[in-house]
Amino acid sequence: MQQDIPSDLPFVMHVDGEVAANGQAIALRIVRSGHDPVNICLRTADVQYMVSILLALSCEAKRLQPRPEEDRPPSGAIPLPLSAINVGQDDHNDTFLMVEVGAAALMFGVPPNYLREIGQTLLALSADGSGKPS
Repeated sequence: MQQDIPSDLPFVMHVDGEVAANGQAIALRIVRSGHDPVNICLRTADVQYMVSILLALSCEAKRLQPRPEEDRPPSGAIPLPLSAINVGQDDHNDTFLMVEVGAAALMFGVPPNYLREIGQTLLALSADGSGKPS
């Protein structure tokens, strides 16, 4: 759903957090421009929904923006440890890549030409044994 977002809303400037001792919740402290920080607590079971909605909205935001003149690599990416990675197909032969990180599982549609490239890279890495792309 697209709508106009009021320009006077504060922007998030920084987010940090911690995990509850029992692992059942994540506390986030959100620092906003010109406002006091906001503290929220998210059940670990709800992390997947939060991540999924943020990714879906960021895809829509990128689609609405003008294309950059040059392709730049993503910046600010945080390396995350994978819990699992799976590849599969649905009933329509569309290929999906599922990635699990912690309590979140994300499924991505993968175009066939990307799937070949991913497969070739994984085969090359496993054959080399060094763990570095060739």
